[in-house]
Amino acid sequence: MRPPLHPAWIWLPPVAALAALALILASGTNHALFLLLNRAGRVLGQDVWLHFTMLGDGAIALALVLPAIRRAPRCFWAALAAAVFAGLWTQATKQFIDVPRPLVVFGAAEFIHAGPGYRQVSFPSGHAAAAFALAGIGVMGLAGRTVVRALLLLLASLVSLSRIMVGVHWPVDVLWGAVGGWTGAWVGLALHGRWPWRTAGPAGMLAGLLLLGIAASLLVSRHIGIPAIMPAQRLVASGCLAWGAWEMAAMLPWRRWRGRRCRAGAPNATKGAATEGAAIERRATDG
Repeated sequence: MRPPLHPAWIWLPPVAALAALALILASGTNHALFLLLNRAGRVLGQDVWLHFTMLGDGAIALALVLPAIRRAPRCFWAALAAAVFAGLWTQATKQFIDVPRPLVVFGAAEFIHAGPGYRQVSFPSGHAAAAFALAGIGVMGLAGRTVVRALLLLLASLVSLSRIMVGVHWPVDVLWGAVGGWTGAWVGLALHGRWPWRTAGPAGMLAGLLLLGIAASLLVSRHIGIPAIMPAQRLVASGCLAWGAWEMAAMLPWRRWRGRRCRAGAPNATKGAATEGAAIERRATDG
């Protein structure tokens, strides 16, 4: 039986993000904190942060869901629902709040910038939303140990922080995106608890084929706009593509029928072997 999840794992991440967001807005330190964090990112180097930021891309996040299609259908469907919620959260906010990006506020020499030169609709961060949606699914949806949950939160935090380190988002963007992603994960898991869909049916296979297409497109797509991460992007995409295709093949009806046939035939084979053995023993005795 799955052990109950402590409420702190559910509520502490979004509450902490909202508290930090309120503190930054109240103190007016958004720009100053951005510069402080951005310059501190030099310690790890630009390439490290570029690879972390790649993991928050929406297409990459969807590809990472694919391997769960057979082994964790609850997380699979919850992640798709979370992706829709997080996307709406991000885009709806951008429609009403148009915050200029750091490149508009500061000169290029004042901070570290890498990747595409975005200038508008900074609030909130879609990468942070995607990262915390996946982390939330893992933390709240899997029976993992404390260390695993902590590592998932750390990875999501690093992916979110990378948006500041590469100079395209403010701290408040990242925090609001994280709240949206985590809320999306909670909504996705709640919906699956209400309607526990299977992935072995037509809907699951159709969703899997869609994600296979997304993973395949990542082998050639340059939509992220960062040439340095293309090898890693292709590696992640090919791994998810192969793993996801394997899991989906195991879900095909003929595989399940074959498995049932083998299990049904095993007792008959055993019975036949026993009968044949008895006949041989009887002939040896008569002789």
